[in-house]
Amino acid sequence: MNIKYVFAFFIGQCLILAAWAQPKVPRELQFGAIGGANLSSYTFSPSVTQNKSVGYTAGVGLRYIEEKFFGLQCELSLTRRGMRDRYDSYPQYSFERQLTYVEMPLMAHVYFNIGKRNEVAFDAGPKLGYFLSDATSGNLNSEFETNVASAATHGYLHHTLAVDQKFDYGIQAGLGYEFHFNRQLSLQVQGRYYFGLGDIFPSTKADTFETSSNQSVQIVMALWFHHRIRIKAKHIQQQ
Repeated sequence: MNIKYVFAFFIGQCLILAAWAQPKVPRELQFGAIGGANLSSYTFSPSVTQNKSVGYTAGVGLRYIEEKFFGLQCELSLTRRGMRDRYDSYPQYSFERQLTYVEMPLMAHVYFNIGKRNEVAFDAGPKLGYFLSDATSGNLNSEFETNVASAATHGYLHHTLAVDQKFDYGIQAGLGYEFHFNRQLSLQVQGRYYFGLGDIFPSTKADTFETSSNQSVQIVMALWFHHRIRIKAKHIQQQ
């Protein structure tokens, strides 16, 4: 694996530990319903010309606010991402392959209050995923196989190659705005970027693709329900 990928994953872990290293004074639990659009593509080597594939993400989230400005956020979601080929010389053809994953990001949550009701937050950390299924669509035919696929160096094997690596992992980061209706309820809008570090196809020197990793941009909305945790401080009087 490329050393820069290992370094990026290490940075994500450090972000989580940085938030967790703050003084352990539990303050608040937040439960959220999350959903949005997913614009994705795959980085292939040798390259494949693509447009963004439009998918979705939907799930639930849990935040643990432990100290002012810092917290942890974990999610469990169902996400559809994919690859959508672009044929510049043959615009009459189309092909799209979408892959469905169950995903779990664990992110450091860094937030700043702007007044009483407004909040800006930055989230970043590692994300794990497990492949469930895929589906294809398009209008490719025998003429395409003769005129286009036969001339490609890799023969468009990404259309039919089975997903070899079921587990996916990478780094996710997002910047968003949150409006607080009251102490118990808030609405968040956030833009996210996911940089995949794993390959879905075999990637040895003998295989067709050296790289087959995902990159995604997400626009999500989340409704958060807040629950205050009250813990009485224990004072130890020195004798």
